[in-house]
Amino acid sequence: MANNIHRLAFVPLGSALFLVLAGLWAAGLTPLDAFGPAPDTVVAPQLRELSAKAGRRITTVTIETSDPVAYLTNRPDPMTLIVELRDVDARRAANTVLAAKGIVAGATVEQATGADGVRVARVHIRLTQPAAHQVRSRRNVIYVDLDSAFPLGTVGTASPGAVRAPGGSRFATTLDSVRAEGKPTGASITLTGNGELVAESVTPLGDGTPRVVLDFPNIRSQAPAEVFVGRGPVSVVHVTTTGVVPTTRVIVDLLRPATYRVLPPEDGEKDFTILFEESEPAVLASPMAPASATVASLDPISALLTRGLGAAIGLPGRAPMAQVPQQGAIPQLPPPGSASGGQQRFTGHPVTLDFQGADLRTVLRTFADISGLNIVIDQAVQGSVDVSLNEVPWDQALDIILRDHKLGYSVDGTIVRIAPLTVLSDEESQRRKLSDERALSGDLEVLTRALSYAKAGDLTALLTRTALSARGDIQVDARTNTIIIRDLASRLQSAAQLIDTLDRPQPQVEIEARIVTTTREFARNLGVQWGFAGRVAPELGNTTGLAFPNQGSLAGRTGGVQGPEAAGSAVNLGVSPATSAIGLALGSVNGAFNLDVALTALESSGNGRILSTPRVSTQNNVPAEITQGVQIPIQTVANNTVTVTFRDAALKLNVTPQITAANTVIMQITLENSSPDFSRAIAGIPPIDTQRAVTSILVNDGQTSVIGGIYVSAQQATNDRTPGLHKIPLLGWLFRRQTITDQSRELLIFITPRIIKI
Repeated sequence: MANNIHRLAFVPLGSALFLVLAGLWAAGLTPLDAFGPAPDTVVAPQLRELSAKAGRRITTVTIETSDPVAYLTNRPDPMTLIVELRDVDARRAANTVLAAKGIVAGATVEQATGADGVRVARVHIRLTQPAAHQVRSRRNVIYVDLDSAFPLGTVGTASPGAVRAPGGSRFATTLDSVRAEGKPTGASITLTGNGELVAESVTPLGDGTPRVVLDFPNIRSQAPAEVFVGRGPVSVVHVTTTGVVPTTRVIVDLLRPATYRVLPPEDGEKDFTILFEESEPAVLASPMAPASATVASLDPISALLTRGLGAAIGLPGRAPMAQVPQQGAIPQLPPPGSASGGQQRFTGHPVTLDFQGADLRTVLRTFADISGLNIVIDQAVQGSVDVSLNEVPWDQALDIILRDHKLGYSVDGTIVRIAPLTVLSDEESQRRKLSDERALSGDLEVLTRALSYAKAGDLTALLTRTALSARGDIQVDARTNTIIIRDLASRLQSAAQLIDTLDRPQPQVEIEARIVTTTREFARNLGVQWGFAGRVAPELGNTTGLAFPNQGSLAGRTGGVQGPEAAGSAVNLGVSPATSAIGLALGSVNGAFNLDVALTALESSGNGRILSTPRVSTQNNVPAEITQGVQIPIQTVANNTVTVTFRDAALKLNVTPQITAANTVIMQITLENSSPDFSRAIAGIPPIDTQRAVTSILVNDGQTSVIGGIYVSAQQATNDRTPGLHKIPLLGWLFRRQTITDQSRELLIFITPRIIKI
């Protein structure tokens, strides 16, 4: 057994039995010791040592026992602290007197009997000055920390928010938050402070409503006064702070009896967790425990490993397992196989095992000697073992062997029972079924509640799934908006709390939208028209002097009318319709040559602005719509049948608001602004000019946000001209027409939500 390591090598069964007997003899044990001591030889845990260590501020009193034990603390006055060890033999230390050290004036030990008849060892610690205390335990050692910088009775005089952990102490002075989390077999409640939380008492009560009460001295609460859970067996968590010396009380109300385990924070951690499980029948701690007591939260793994380590270092004899009173529930070990993925940490001392064809039951009994566990093997466990393991933790070796043979285990107090997984699963199902039947037993009662804000029909499905048992049912009176629930008394209380939470007025939201449409138009047209006519004829006296052609005519227009109204022009680049014009007509006396010129011009500009402001109010998470406009009739003819349908051309706002906890509003918005354009009507049916926005936006209460905008700009320049002639310098303008058009259109959409307090 060098280096505290068991080295066992198993060969066929005959040699294995010889080696086992030889190992027992070497350890000073008889073969009968391998099967555990007889019941009448079980020895209660012993109080071994009492010591104190003083620091500059904190004085620590250390109480060491032979095995992990449960303890209670009591503070009869500010100068005295009593630590009561349950089911502990203190006869060897009855005359122990601890000398003064630090703020500890002294300590004594006495053997006594508790209120429930259990033997207890009381350690009386006397102080030289009032001081706050914190109690913690690690395996079989209990530490009592007395903080002189945090005197009892003076913390409460500080103003709220002024309490701080003195000198950077790792212990909490405030409870910051309460969190709930659902579990496959129940729920967990996690308390977080500004340091390590230490409960002065954990008291299970069953006075009509199952609940667990935790007291944290010298701690103020910044957590909500009520946290609704509604998961597993947990209904609601209440948090209160009372007393001149602040004490925060956490009350966990249960829907039905359930088992629980308390997991205090480890070193450096802040989370204090309570696990509630429904997989086992409800076992509550003794109601005899005083309300100011501290129930030790013992990790069953640590206790078992401590016992196993004692056997590993070769302690004489077979020390009995500590009879630790259960705290709220039978402790549960992690199920076999949970080490997959590296999540489980094995802490057993290393062993070397070499099994070849060894009987499975014999190997499992060997683990009882290696670890010091009290092991019971089910009759259905059969098989052989072939493994070779070198210096692995014994608990990991046991886990691997159990998984290889599809076995599991359950823990009942200090006894580990090993059985096939199917057997444990069947037993678990039967226990759960029995627990469900017990939870459903009892007389049904009726709860009638008239709702003010919520609709009774809307809450039926939620209450049925969340608060009611299998025997419960709900009826609704729509006329009076009354909900009628029939169920067990414990479930009715949970349903009433849930109704109080849900039947609350919803705030209203006023949503105002602004649609701004602006237009700008500019046009400029410049044009020219001119024509001429010339004749050569004998009657005019201007013949050509030739026989042929002797006369002729040349004209830039047809007809004899002068001016811009002529039927035709040599250059016809005028503006129509013109807002400005000037004409010039010239002709000879004899009418041999005529010339007319017309200049036309057009310039126009315009600006427009349209503002539309729809506004609507609605409740939180309730859609609302407002519409204003016209409907355009549209006729269709099919099979000699005339059908008239109507299409909306309207301003429409459709919005669904959601108010957040940060006092902001999330809105699902559909905004449309449509208008008919009769200037472009076809067969009397105008097209519809549509502006639409569909979006989701987050806006602060009372603030305005732009949810969209469209800007359209159109610029056009046109030149009409006579080929070639328009290039003549200076005179080229007589042969061209210029048109300039500039249009712009802008659309902006604003939204403003306002929360209306009721």
